[in-house]
Amino acid sequence: MSQETRFDSRLFELIPHRPPMLLINEVLDVTETSSASRTYIDEESPFFEAGKGVPAWIGLEYMGQTAALIAGHQLALGKVTPHLGFLLGTRSFKTHCDYFAPGKYTVRCEEKALVGDGLATFDCFIENEPQDGSEVQCLATASLSVFRRPV
Repeated sequence: MSQETRFDSRLFELIPHRPPMLLINEVLDVTETSSASRTYIDEESPFFEAGKGVPAWIGLEYMGQTAALIAGHQLALGKVTPHLGFLLGTRSFKTHCDYFAPGKYTVRCEEKALVGDGLATFDCFIENEPQDGSEVQCLATASLSVFRRPV
């Protein structure tokens, strides 16, 4: 996949992340309270380790960027004012792999709670997208806490 086609243009409209730290590749779905993205893992992916893939802990950033799509969508709808999101913490981060092997992965986030305008929590999931007809597997889950600071 070439660098020009590696990223869905909607990403640049919804979140401030840019290569090389833009780690998700496509917007699959986004609403006021949920989002889904796709990431491609290959030898061009940031943090890729030859013969292994991308360390599973990087999945936290895939989740964070996917959660940020919700805020970008809310901003576009005029539901929130411009703000920065800071990951405050993660609870219950569980993985079923040490590395994400080359392939396609779906990342899903659901906004679970919003305390005023300043604190949001998200439940997040990463699933593989098998190309060989095998079953989809949930490979990582977490609950993220994000602080929203007005700009």
